[in-house]
Order: sequence, then C-alpha cells, then structure tokens
Amino acid sequence: MKKKTIFEKANVLGNHLAKATIFIVIILAAVMVLTVLVGIFFRYVLHNSLSWSEELARYLMIWAALLSISIGIKDKEHVGIQLIIRKIPIKYAKIMNFFVNVIILIFLGVLSYKGMFIAVKAIPQLSLGLGISMFWALLSIPVSGALAIIQQIIQIIISFKPNITYNELLGETEVEEALKEVSV
Repeated sequence: MKKKTIFEKANVLGNHLAKATIFIVIILAAVMVLTVLVGIFFRYVLHNSLSWSEELARYLMIWAALLSISIGIKDKEHVGIQLIIRKIPIKYAKIMNFFVNVIILIFLGVLSYKGMFIAVKAIPQLSLGLGISMFWALLSIPVSGALAIIQQIIQIIISFKPNITYNELLGETEVEEALKEVSV
C-alpha cells in the first residue's frame, strides 16, 4: 500500500471538510426555504403572519452564505488575478500565490477574532422575532472564518506540492472548463 503524502492527506481533509460543510449548507438552505414558504402560507392564506419566520430565514441565509466561503476557498472559486499569474513562470506564480494566501489567512484570522468578540459581546441582546440571543446569529462569523482558515491552510500546504500545475495551484477558469466541454 502506497503511503499518502502530506499533500494528498491535506487534499483528503479539505474534501471531507467541504462535503460536511456542503451538507450543512444544504440543510440550512432547505430549512430557510421551508421557513419562507410557511411564512408566506400563514401571511397570504391564513391572513395571520408569523412574527419569527422572516428573521429565522434571514439568519439561516447568513449562516449558509458565510459557511460557503470555505467551500469557495477549497474549490479556488474566489476572485483572483489568474490571467496575470498564468503568464508568469510557475515558480514565481507559486510565490505570488503563497503571499496572497497568507494575506487572506491574516484577514480571516482578524475576521474570526473580531467576529467572536462581537458575538460574545451580543450574548445579552435578544433578537426581536425569535427572542434568542444575538450570539447565535453572530456566531456565524467566527465559525465560518475558522472553517475558511482551515481550508486556506490546506490550500497553502497543497501549493507546495512538487510539480504542481497552474490548475492545481489556481483552479480551473470557467473559460478552460467551457473549452473542455466543447472539445468533448
């Protein structure tokens, strides 16, 4: 049995984490849609609106959107300057990519730290519709930041893989994906 490299282990961990996150995002989105539909039904069919449905849907949407950040990092789907980076030799592209990833990592660290500080500070504050502590809504910031940090560290580890290609380093562009579909 072949021993897995650190790059393969990092990739496997990133994939498992992304699958778990996607599962949670799908559940949150489904509950959000159900909440909106129930709210619409009560408001327009029963003429008795629910005071909490809109607020719950909003918090579920925020959680789902923020959790999706880590999936975007894993799939290298975030905005970048790939056209410029792909024009320089891979050796220099790896260095530029490393520095960009470190800057993103610092940003995510600050976001998570400040987000946790704000969430803890909001513990006594209650939401109007649900009557729950605002801590639970604001906790989405540090939790999603922590997941994004893990995925960002995994991407940094993978970027050190010997003989890495531009697509492994930067992800495939939509143009490349479209060209593959046309040629198939």
